Amino acid sequence: MPIAKKSKNSRVRWVSHGEMKSIVEKRAQSVLKVSRATFMRNRKNGEYAKLDADDCPGIVELALLAPSVENAKTRARKNR
Repeated sequence: MPIAKKSKNSRVRWVSHGEMKSIVEKRAQSVLKVSRATFMRNRKNGEYAKLDADDCPGIVELALLAPSVENAKTRARKNR
């Protein structure tokens, strides 16, 4: 199997707070049919604590994205 060559120009592109909010908004709409704000509020209140990934495909990915929105402003980095 051929090995991929490393690019000399590979860079990390940081996602802005607004972009992360948009990503979570789209994912919340597609998985739970609710807005990002509703998802974040319900998550904080523990309404999804017993939701099973088999019953709701995509909930795990959405749960992993949620802290990114909550912490984005405090740990924001800029693209160079």
